[in-house]
Amino acid sequence: MHYFSIHTQAGGHLGFLIMTADDESAERPQSGGFVVKLQSEEAPQDKEAVALLRPLQSLEAALLWRVEKDRVTLYDGDTPVGSIRNEYLTLQGKVLLLNDLTGIM
Repeated sequence: MHYFSIHTQAGGHLGFLIMTADDESAERPQSGGFVVKLQSEEAPQDKEAVALLRPLQSLEAALLWRVEKDRVTLYDGDTPVGSIRNEYLTLQGKVLLLNDLTGIM
C-alpha cells in the first residue's frame, strides 16, 4: 500500500491518494486499485484541481492503476483518467504534485 499527499504546484494541499497492489507480495507490482480522499478541514483554493479530483472519490466505480512503460496510468473502469510519472500526477492536462508518505506513516 502506498500513501501520497496531493498538492498544487503552488503548494496548496488538496488531499490524499492511496494505492493498493493486486499482488501485495510482488516486489514491483504492476497493477492495483486506488482511491482519492479530498482535504476536508479547509476548502482548497484551486477549484479546478478539486473538480478533477472529486470524481475519483467515488467508491461506486472500480478505480484502477496499471504500470505502462515509464508511468502509472489511472483508470475509472476502462477509461484512462490520469497518470503518475515520478512525483507528478496529471489529470486532464493539469499537473499536481505527489508527496510519498508511505515511509513516514
